[in-house]
Amino acid sequence: MKMLGILLAVGVVLLASATALCISVCEYEAPETSLVDSRVSLNYRYYDDATTPDVDVHSGRIGLDYDQLYDSPSFGFSLSATGEVPLARFVPTGGLGQAAATFRYYWAEGDPWFAYGGTEALVASGWPGPGVDVSLGVGVGRFSDVTPLSKAIEINDELIVLGALEDVLEDDVLLEIAAIIGREIEFDTVKDWVAEIEIVIEAAAGIELDARALLFIEELLLLEGDQRRCGWAVQAGIGYELLDPFGEAGTIVVKGSADAALAPGSCDQLMLHAGVTGPFDILDEHTMSISAGYEREIGDDETLLVDYLLQRAKPAGDVASTNHVASASIGFDVSGADITLGASLSKDAGDSGWSLDISVGASLELL
Repeated sequence: MKMLGILLAVGVVLLASATALCISVCEYEAPETSLVDSRVSLNYRYYDDATTPDVDVHSGRIGLDYDQLYDSPSFGFSLSATGEVPLARFVPTGGLGQAAATFRYYWAEGDPWFAYGGTEALVASGWPGPGVDVSLGVGVGRFSDVTPLSKAIEINDELIVLGALEDVLEDDVLLEIAAIIGREIEFDTVKDWVAEIEIVIEAAAGIELDARALLFIEELLLLEGDQRRCGWAVQAGIGYELLDPFGEAGTIVVKGSADAALAPGSCDQLMLHAGVTGPFDILDEHTMSISAGYEREIGDDETLLVDYLLQRAKPAGDVASTNHVASASIGFDVSGADITLGASLSKDAGDSGWSLDISVGASLELL
């Protein structure tokens, strides 16, 4: 038993040491954050068997995601929209979605506490109508663009692969590189930008970077689209329903929501949201939305996307109506061809089971 205790203690020490040597992407804090991300996905399948009288398969799905975030020491705002629309013969047959806009005013520069004003809209198949409200309240939390540190870690990893570095750079060096990446606007040319990073790496590691390593750093700095964010926010307030899914608009409601963003590593991003709206007897009557999204780069040209969205409406004294949709897709390049694999699960209110949709697509540039 004593030996077991000693081994556990040693294990804890080793784990703590290993953790200390591995910097988290979320340790970086940007002085100002401005991020925009949008994505549209479409899958459709048509199949007509000559031996059957009708078209056998004539359906698909459209997915939309839009997210904009701005955060400064004194104020911030966020805009978001997500939705899924099933199609049959190119005609929408239902769907669900949500959209929200929030403006935050921080009580003091750098302080996480804020007052907010916003609006939110929810819609789903099986509901009598959409839900739209406006609200005011208070909250706590902030989000930060951690893309600079994510790129600094990628630079470190690739230089090890290229043989330019023998070991991982110290955490303070990675943070210094991230700070330089975040000051892009201060440099007249990309060459000056790269040179500043080169000086830091060569001084820290006692090496001299070759042309191949410098070219990779330049390409990574100019790469767009791989944005990473970290942070969280919780807010609560009082709202007014402009539209109610059950035709009871014009009532005062209470609102609460929680959002979180995590970059577990330099190659992936996790986004979470949960929100609920209802009268003061919120347990008996409410509308609720939950969404989650995960994105991971699994290669130089391969990306995995996983999304989940839930919409729930609970009328007073009645049974709740719940819609779900979950989708996953992966895109990759094979010998010049762009291949996309996609799958989605959906369940509308009143459905007895889940609907499965799987699609495969490919395109090849001939000239």
